[in-house]
Amino acid sequence: MISGGPILAMKGIVAASERSTTSQRGRMPMSTRGQLRSRLEPVRSTAPDGPPAESGITRVARKARVSVIEGDALDDVLQAMLASPGDAYWARRLVDLVRDPMTAWRLRSHLASAVCTWASHDPSFFVHERYLSEQLAVWAWPREVFEELEMTMRLDDPSLTHLVMGRLWLEARRSPDDLPEFYARAARHLREVKPHLQVGAWPEAMSEALGVADPSELALRAEAILDAASPLARDRALLAILRGAARAGDWELYDAHRRVYGASDVDGVLRSNSELAELDGKRAEQNMILRTATPLFGRGLSSLATDSEPVTHRPPSSMGIETATVRPPSRPR
Repeated sequence: MISGGPILAMKGIVAASERSTTSQRGRMPMSTRGQLRSRLEPVRSTAPDGPPAESGITRVARKARVSVIEGDALDDVLQAMLASPGDAYWARRLVDLVRDPMTAWRLRSHLASAVCTWASHDPSFFVHERYLSEQLAVWAWPREVFEELEMTMRLDDPSLTHLVMGRLWLEARRSPDDLPEFYARAARHLREVKPHLQVGAWPEAMSEALGVADPSELALRAEAILDAASPLARDRALLAILRGAARAGDWELYDAHRRVYGASDVDGVLRSNSELAELDGKRAEQNMILRTATPLFGRGLSSLATDSEPVTHRPPSSMGIETATVRPPSRPR
């Protein structure tokens, strides 16, 4: 018969072994715990004095807070611009976010301030950017923005100020009733640009403005404007001159510069341009009207406008009727 002492001792050993196994099952190995801690804790900057970087969890939460709605983003950018009025980054972000007339009206004063800050830091954008209206949504700005810019924009070079303001007035894209005034104000600024800054988009802008504001001045200055244009900007300035000449009905100016535009580029590739096709169509229509005798109707009878030969219009001898009226395609815009 086995005594109770050894049996009790054996049971104690077994119980202790079970408790140890259960404790080990409930705890992670030291290596696993170290890996998990390294994933959850923020990753420290390698620089000794640098701030700790954010963890992945913090970055996800911050993205969710910022990307709620577009209106919140606009308000956040406005507050950042007001806190750092000289920072061109926030100024440009504000202009980029204002894309409709109602928002432009609500933020008109801040919008004008942002444009001044942006132009003072990066004037080249306003000098060379061709699609300024689309980039800045100038078409959505109320008149008050331009009026405030007239009073507040003062760049280092007065000619640069006139160039930027002239382009902004021109790109406003107003209704036909307001178009003459806006183009006249654009022309007034662009006239003040000195020769050293008659670069970039100035030749095209000047031709476009004078085509509405003062077609007679456009006819006088067309050659000088083209001389100031770079090879890349020359075609666009020519199209602006042709557009202004057709709008004013100055077909002599149109014919002269239509020949200059030519039928092909320097590589012999035919030009293709839908706008030029429309202008040539107007020119052909004018030729047709002038070549047709004008009937006078009275008492049921028809007679010619004059007793002599009908009034006709002959194109210049150096240009046949085909080249005057049929559009050679132009370079894609």
